Amino acid sequence: MSATRRALWCLAGALLLVPILAPPEAGRRSPWRLLGPFLELAAELQWVRFQQARLAGEEAHALELAEGALALDPRSSAGWVALAEHLALDLASAEREPDLARRRAWFQAGLEVLTRGGGEAEHPEELELARGLLYYGKASGDPELAPGGARELRDAAVRAFERAAELGAPTAREYARLLREED
Repeated sequence: MSATRRALWCLAGALLLVPILAPPEAGRRSPWRLLGPFLELAAELQWVRFQQARLAGEEAHALELAEGALALDPRSSAGWVALAEHLALDLASAEREPDLARRRAWFQAGLEVLTRGGGEAEHPEELELARGLLYYGKASGDPELAPGGARELRDAAVRAFERAAELGAPTAREYARLLREED
């Protein structure tokens, strides 16, 4: 085996260790950010592992993997949205969690992920758009999540769509208008 090939294999092996070695609080100022595109690849591998753990019913492990992926690539808007949707839709579903207090807690956790990601993500408008869609979906699918019911959730959706529009999401203003017309 040539020296070049051996060096490439060593590099590939080291990159596989990045998700394991990266501290959960790693962010933009992390020395791991110096790895650039390789770090994004490592984060993508973490997301695959997240999906596998989620499908296997290993929730705690899945959430750890998602947090690890976000630590590796905090600018990934899709990553923040994926975790938020998992919390707010999957874990906060009435079918999965019949207890209203727990559903509310999971839904709130999903919204908090979007808030946290807003300061990190490359496209925060996508996070606000996702927030609006989460509120809107729950307004029709699980209105008891909010004390004010569907009306409160739709109003929150309109506000989120308006913030998304201010941040540059092209369709958000139209979503807000359509929701206001629903009332």
